[in-house]
Amino acid sequence: MSSQPWAGRRVGLAPQVPVLRAVRVAWRLALFAAVGFALTIAAAATAPALLGMHSFTILSGSMTPTIGVGDVVVDRPIAPLDARVGDIVTFTSPGNSSRLITHRVIHMRAVGDTVSFVTRGDANTGVERWSIPVEGRIGRAVYHLPKIGYAANFAGSRLGRLLFLVLPATLLGVAELRRFLRKN
Repeated sequence: MSSQPWAGRRVGLAPQVPVLRAVRVAWRLALFAAVGFALTIAAAATAPALLGMHSFTILSGSMTPTIGVGDVVVDRPIAPLDARVGDIVTFTSPGNSSRLITHRVIHMRAVGDTVSFVTRGDANTGVERWSIPVEGRIGRAVYHLPKIGYAANFAGSRLGRLLFLVLPATLLGVAELRRFLRKN
């Protein structure tokens, strides 16, 4: 046995193999994490629809601290008479039929074939007064997902689909093809 620890070895080559393996493992883990993240976002966006629910990204701070900007609220459609004081509901804005509002019911009353509501955002001082036919539909918040609305909105864009679905899937395919070709 030599007194020199490097005798008989090619200095500099031995550490490279474990480093290269570690880089490959890290790259593969990052790739799987990216694909997993993309699939999770896709599942969070599509699962409520499969169960008859609707998801909305909150764009204002009117319901803070209960529901923040960028949170996704998942609503189940209900008949107006099924709503209760204290429920968080999503309804068409009384002043703008193309806008949805998600606020808390603070008062409701049924008169004839119409249900009248008074709603308010938790962070607001003003209220909305609106009514809907008894046979109409509103959404009752079932749950909300903090801050994934930003990612969900981005993932639904053309660039988001490219970055979250197409690019990771392509990279995964290339990595697997390289692995297959190395074995043969």
